[in-house]
Amino acid sequence: MSIRGWCPTLFEPMASGDGLLLRVKPHAACLSAAQARALAEAALRHGNGWLDLTNRANIQIRGLRPETVVPFAEAMLDAGLADPDPGAERRRSIIAPPLLGADPAIPDTATAWLAALESLLADEALAVLPPKFGLLLDGGGALPLHGVEADLTLRLTLSGAALHLSGADLHAPGATPAAIGALLRSFLAVPGARRMRDAVKATGAAALFAAAGLRAGPAPALPPSPQPIGLHPLGGSAALGLGIPFGALPAAMLAHLADLAERHGDATLRLTPWRALLLPGVTDPAPLLAAATGLIADPADPRLRLRACPGAQGCGSGLADTRADAAALLGRGALPSTGLLHLSGCAKGCAHPAPAAVTLVAEAEGRYALIRQGRAGDPPARAGLTLAEAAAELEEA
Repeated sequence: MSIRGWCPTLFEPMASGDGLLLRVKPHAACLSAAQARALAEAALRHGNGWLDLTNRANIQIRGLRPETVVPFAEAMLDAGLADPDPGAERRRSIIAPPLLGADPAIPDTATAWLAALESLLADEALAVLPPKFGLLLDGGGALPLHGVEADLTLRLTLSGAALHLSGADLHAPGATPAAIGALLRSFLAVPGARRMRDAVKATGAAALFAAAGLRAGPAPALPPSPQPIGLHPLGGSAALGLGIPFGALPAAMLAHLADLAERHGDATLRLTPWRALLLPGVTDPAPLLAAATGLIADPADPRLRLRACPGAQGCGSGLADTRADAAALLGRGALPSTGLLHLSGCAKGCAHPAPAAVTLVAEAEGRYALIRQGRAGDPPARAGLTLAEAAAELEEA
């Protein structure tokens, strides 16, 4: 198992079990229909035709070869899906409100705030930010981003903006772009900090906020994020949320969805950190639902309770065909009574870094370790289980 401290970008491929990976970060989590078709065509021409939706609302393209990396990147630049500066593209890691511009309940300030955050990350002074460092802009509305992890989260209300830090139970109202810039510089001054939670542990959230001229107080309790799957009224129209099984999307399906968005929506596809796509501007969901074969349109679909990485089929670290095994468990109805079942090909837990009700981590010779209420890297309650034995454990729970 190789643990990497970085993520692929459009210009920095990462080797995997099925070739090279590149990552595309659509601006404001939005793909126009034309951009979606360009992405699908390039993935088919230069990759293996499969796309992964990530928990940062990005898209990973699989199966590229060394000679196809540059042509693919050029196609994405032509489509307006990347910054031509590799350093700026690397730092451009912001989870945006998925319904920005479509949901009237999102504050009008959200667009200006997103531009301000992008401008901050483009600053060469922040070029040494760790590769996995990320920001989140939560505009509330029909699909607030509560519970989605980021190093730094900015939450907007009609009365202003509040800043939250990963690993802290404090928040600071009255945030400004200058204060966020100062806080990022304070983070960089903490020796050895790779993520914001490291800096919070080392110096305390209150001290970090104070160095940025902000006064912190107890963070309010937030309700869970709504289920993204299904129809979300937006005042005069709606957004239809469609889940992507295991986050793996054929490029041809992306092109098909782009056509549907033009015919039945506002001609955009919105990315989410929940491995689901949203089609806003819908007035009649029936034709969309009829045409979305293979995707998840029912919020009660049990596939929504499964997380699985590509496993041995798509990753050099994977020790089992986790998605096939997940489908086999689902066929038996072997799911926890509540919560998520996460199958991980190794202890990295890439598909679901957070705790799950039950996590099965692949071991050698087709065996699994079982972890309850934990992450893939946590100590297991059981080890050396066959898939049948793991299913029996789930069925008895």
